[in-house]
Amino acid sequence: MARSKIRRSNGALTGMNFALAGLIIAYLEIPMGVMGGIMLADMFRSERVRLHELAVEKKEITSDDGKLKLTTSGFWVKTTDLNKDAALQIQNKSQDMYVLVFTDPKSTVGSMSLEQRDQVTRDGKLQSLQNGSATQPVSLTIGGHPALQEEVSGIQKGANLVFLHTTVDDGDSFRQIIAWTTKSRWPKQSQELRDITNSFRTEE
Repeated sequence: MARSKIRRSNGALTGMNFALAGLIIAYLEIPMGVMGGIMLADMFRSERVRLHELAVEKKEITSDDGKLKLTTSGFWVKTTDLNKDAALQIQNKSQDMYVLVFTDPKSTVGSMSLEQRDQVTRDGKLQSLQNGSATQPVSLTIGGHPALQEEVSGIQKGANLVFLHTTVDDGDSFRQIIAWTTKSRWPKQSQELRDITNSFRTEE
């Protein structure tokens, strides 16, 4: 009888020990879960801060020869993959935004006015597109130089795109600036592409 009572007592103690261990583990898991949640929230907060800093950052991207400059947000990077003939090319690939700058010395294109050069390059872009169309040119001043700018849209390699086409007369050369994105993104992103284009500067 005494041995039976002892066995029952030991069994009860063992059950209590398991229950106590379970409670300890449960209490330990609660702060760990809270800490994990705090760490995750901090990660999201840090990412939001980083994205905000990139959005408001203003950086100058310069051509290899140091003569052509564009000002962008921190999301943009210089690249060499878009067009081998471009003097400067940049992209914000995650947002499908791209900018190319071409230089055409006047000595190589013959005697042309700004209007004539703009029409030649605009027509060239239209011919490369399916169902291409263009708005009427608008006169601007970019980097202290006269410029003409229009929107050119159409399908290129299966993608429906809108191009901001700009021709700048900086004295000895014509600069052609082509900024573009997809048609669906154009309403939201066109102003950023205009701002980047209008930031264009040259240094001799």
